[in-house]
Amino acid sequence: MIFRKATQADIDRIAEIIFYASQRLHKAGIDQWQRGYPNRQSIENDVENGVGMVLSLGSEILAYGAVIFTGEKAYDDLTGGEWLTQSDTTSPRYAVIHRLCTSEIFVGMGFAKQFMQAAEAMATERAESMRIDTHPDNKIMQSMVASLGYTYCGDVIIESRRLAYEKILQR
Repeated sequence: MIFRKATQADIDRIAEIIFYASQRLHKAGIDQWQRGYPNRQSIENDVENGVGMVLSLGSEILAYGAVIFTGEKAYDDLTGGEWLTQSDTTSPRYAVIHRLCTSEIFVGMGFAKQFMQAAEAMATERAESMRIDTHPDNKIMQSMVASLGYTYCGDVIIESRRLAYEKILQR
């Protein structure tokens, strides 16, 4: 398996993966990714900005997500708790994972978790911690981040209320 930057050639497949992921969320009754986000433009921006990452096996994309080192504005307004680390908004010392999803072919095989672990390994050189958020009804994601040692830190607003997590990275 390879953890690498997404390319222009990957965009169509990633858009498909995100489409099917939003359908799975809808079928599970989770009101996340149901308002046209993320979309193709999100993926194109990720690729253009060098933050779109894929976990792949040969030419097959197993999982996709954005790994961002420039912070997340919504994380400045955490409510109901506090972050494990403090970060200057002009120079954040944390990485963020957004838009994490697994190919519909490989759901339940642990590739989202492997993506997270690869992202953490990549981030240890540049960040003190990793942050991620998810919808309150997305119990699968909540369970996965807990199994990886993330701590619930409070709530943020991204489209609507999201549960925000952080993990201090080990160097």
